Amino acid sequence: MLKYYWVLLHSNTCLIIFLKLYLNSINTYRGVAILLIVLAHCYSIAGIRIDTTLEKVFSNIISGSTIHFVFISGFLFHHIFYQKLKTNSFFLSKVKRLLIPYTFLSIVPILFKIYAEPDFWNAHLPLTGDGALHEYVIPGLMFYITGDHLVAYWYIPFALCLFLMYPLHIKFIETKLRNQVIIFGVCFMTAMLIHRPINNLAILQSVLYFTPAYLLGILCSMNKAFIYAKLQGKEFLFLTAAIVLAVVQALLGRHNNYQKLPFIYDGIDLILLQKSFLCIFFMVFLYKFEHSSNRLLMLLASTSFGIYFIHAYVLYALTLLKTEFEIKISYNWPIYFVISGIIVASSMLLALLMKKLFPKYAVYITGY
Repeated sequence: MLKYYWVLLHSNTCLIIFLKLYLNSINTYRGVAILLIVLAHCYSIAGIRIDTTLEKVFSNIISGSTIHFVFISGFLFHHIFYQKLKTNSFFLSKVKRLLIPYTFLSIVPILFKIYAEPDFWNAHLPLTGDGALHEYVIPGLMFYITGDHLVAYWYIPFALCLFLMYPLHIKFIETKLRNQVIIFGVCFMTAMLIHRPINNLAILQSVLYFTPAYLLGILCSMNKAFIYAKLQGKEFLFLTAAIVLAVVQALLGRHNNYQKLPFIYDGIDLILLQKSFLCIFFMVFLYKFEHSSNRLLMLLASTSFGIYFIHAYVLYALTLLKTEFEIKISYNWPIYFVISGIIVASSMLLALLMKKLFPKYAVYITGY
């Protein structure tokens, strides 16, 4: 009987801790983030040309939306893993959720990429010699390490490198606020100068560029009570700041991510600053709906990793169909939103189907 009461007490305690740590608003934010990420990948298939200032502003708001994912990851690292004292299991959980499905889903695209573009890496890493090692093994490893074989797959090798640095992130959490601000400020200014790597190929440059977004997520989690209390009702100031920056970028002729070699100066990366304002806006704005839920956004959030992995396949299949049947697209912007919706819905349904068919193993296949 005593054992029964202990188990009941332990279960209730765990439930209370879970309810305390679970933030519906951050989960909803993840659903919003995956929508923005997919939108950023659908310009080409819809035949969109960014010409007008309004189109450039829209593109600037959508571009770089991976920063939302990085911010959320940093927020949850502190809010879930650090507060539950589970940092030792953190990286293993990411390997299970990201590396295994990434490996499984990369096999066929890498083989096809090697077949279709045998000289792809010669422009980046001149390979001399013949045989399987130079023709298949090294190119295959390069595609696997960089994630350059499918759209958006570059994120996984980069993210795992970022997550592998979790002991440094723990040190960051446990240092004084003054030192946190200095570290964050230095990382932020460095990232604004080095920009993202060209074609997202340089993983170290990606880590340097996205680290301030991750640290911002950690800081916002650590100070969330203060932020929610002080910024409620003022969140639209951050949205306005983000839109103003997007307009400035458009007037400067920018309508995409800033990408370059790390040691060449090419201006200040306003995407990172703009997205930082948007991260705080979504964090505070969505907290208004903490105790309500939208079924669609909840579904998007729960399947977000599955959508991230699968949407590249769906996008590629639709692109092949468009090319094969020589489909001409009129009314590009309406079609753009329709195609984006189809890709999101198809990816989500495929993730749910895999979960239904293989409930124990789907997480290793699609990340969901």
